[in-house]
Amino acid sequence: MAGGPDSAYWRMMAEADAREDRRKRTLGITALATGLVTVGAMVAVAVIVQDSPHGPAAPKAAKVDTAPKATAKPSPKASADQGGTAKDAAEVSGLTLGSAAKVGAADGRNGKALQLTGTGDGYAEAADASVDTTKDFTVSAVVRNDAASASKAALSQNGEQFFSFYLGREDAGSTKNRWVFKVQTANETGKNALAVSTATAATGQWTTLTGVYNAKAKTISLYVDGALAQTTPAPSIVAGTGPLEIGRARSKAKWSDAWSGSIAGVQVWKRALTADQVSKAANGGAADPAPAANLLGS
Repeated sequence: MAGGPDSAYWRMMAEADAREDRRKRTLGITALATGLVTVGAMVAVAVIVQDSPHGPAAPKAAKVDTAPKATAKPSPKASADQGGTAKDAAEVSGLTLGSAAKVGAADGRNGKALQLTGTGDGYAEAADASVDTTKDFTVSAVVRNDAASASKAALSQNGEQFFSFYLGREDAGSTKNRWVFKVQTANETGKNALAVSTATAATGQWTTLTGVYNAKAKTISLYVDGALAQTTPAPSIVAGTGPLEIGRARSKAKWSDAWSGSIAGVQVWKRALTADQVSKAANGGAADPAPAANLLGS
């Protein structure tokens, strides 16, 4: 019967089983939560121990940086290591070097010298050593020519079209392989006055060249190793407004006659030196008067 004692008994037993099942599930969930909390606490303790000064440092996660980094500008030393010019320029105050020019120990001479390759990017510029080419001036350089032929400019000062003065080696026309000091007398090809050496221009050895312009006498003079080689009339001279150039000259609005070899002892006077003064300066004596510019000295 539905309402009999047996029915009530089984209903009571079913309810008891249900209560037991609920109790077990509750205990299981509690145990799981307690376990998770315990594991978390253990991990936290381990991290604290590892990061403490008394324990090993925990490995740090790599920081991810997605922002592009700015490219740093190369330092002067880096530029020097790449091309040499920044370092060399720093070593020679007052000079700006072409990319193929460098300063180094001078073979056969004390000190350093400008070493040039005979190419268009082998030169140096000295803005503070320029002269007024319409007035008296003297320029000098100790040079070593390594080229077997061709005209080569050791020093010059230039206008837009042509050089104003040129000190170096002449190897053109009737003047073959001679030391030269020349000035441009007009802005036209072939319009110049030359003072040249009697002896041929030496190759592979150091030679002191000095050029003197006397504005009042309207003459130019070339000295080789302190000795007068020639004095020549120079009725006019093209103004040279550009800086002093070492190792190249201007011709027909282009750079030309690149020096091949080495140049040192560049000196500039804003006056016309006498023969005795040139000789003293060329032979190692203290220049008197002192030059207005002195570059690449020993």
